[in-house]
Amino acid sequence: MRLLLSAIEPSADRLGEELLAELRRRGAQPAVHGLGGPRLLAAGLSPVATLAPPAMGLTEVLRHLGQLRRQRAALVEAAASRPDLLLCVDAPDFHLPVARRVRREGVRTVGWVSPQLWAWRPGRKHTVAAAYDTLLCLFPFEPPLYAETGLRAHFVGHPAVDRRVERRPEAGVAAIFPGSRPAELDRHLQPFLDATRGFRTVLVAEADGADLRRRLPADPRLHVVAAAEAMARCERALSKSGTVTLELAVNEVPAVVAHRVHWLTYVVGKQLVKGIRFLALPNLLADRAVYREFVQNFTVEELTSALAAAQPPPAAWLRDRVGPPGVIARVADVLLGELAGATAAPSPPPTS
Repeated sequence: MRLLLSAIEPSADRLGEELLAELRRRGAQPAVHGLGGPRLLAAGLSPVATLAPPAMGLTEVLRHLGQLRRQRAALVEAAASRPDLLLCVDAPDFHLPVARRVRREGVRTVGWVSPQLWAWRPGRKHTVAAAYDTLLCLFPFEPPLYAETGLRAHFVGHPAVDRRVERRPEAGVAAIFPGSRPAELDRHLQPFLDATRGFRTVLVAEADGADLRRRLPADPRLHVVAAAEAMARCERALSKSGTVTLELAVNEVPAVVAHRVHWLTYVVGKQLVKGIRFLALPNLLADRAVYREFVQNFTVEELTSALAAAQPPPAAWLRDRVGPPGVIARVADVLLGELAGATAAPSPPPTS
């Protein structure tokens, strides 16, 4: 089994590592090469290129554009060795051009995580269908969006549902989730620390690749812990936007969401995204403010006040919305089926 795998973001790196562990638990011994972070490298992935620093937003992507292009070229070159399958995890803007080109060469392609067609740019469904033979979707309402395209889209569930913790909230304990990218830490860490000064203990969630410790002031209230421990122990939380907001919600953590990006990214994004009321995933799914959220403009005083008023989210409803536990096992089922199909007959290249 020869698997070409690309997971260029920290969250995707974690998913890839969990998938390889599940495949090996089932007795499969895939030879894996591609792009991945520290988790996948430790799990045995052979890199085809040096991974660019995680980037989100127009200016950060432009800063690393040359390295991103080299990564794409390295994936395409690696596909020339005819792997059984190319698996691309999230990052559609990076992966779709690569997958489409590789698929045209007759290599079976699988995408894991659908672009948020339901939130913006629904016309991308045809681009996705041209790139992938199979798409693994996080939400049950996503596969029908591709019904007219011929793409095999499967609902596998959101990994947040498998990341529940045993909640043991401690009075006077807050958690902050400022992000893992340097730019996220630049924009979120200090205001998050300032907004939680009234708590006796602040748990700072350390994500993969985050260089938190050198940025933190000497303060006995501050403790850098794993995200799961922060969610388990905190009374309430302050988080940047992203998957972590859904993990907080399914764990019933009262929270506030605040997010800043480069001003140019924000201006361009406002032009591209129309009619979207929310940024945080729990709010998008519920179509209401499950969590109070602040986008781009906020003060420490606003965050402090909102955090004091935060209420538990509808965790049971959200867990039902994102599917039953066992997401990685379902992904492994589909992937092994695709690998069996790849052995039997390669997929035809797209005609357009």
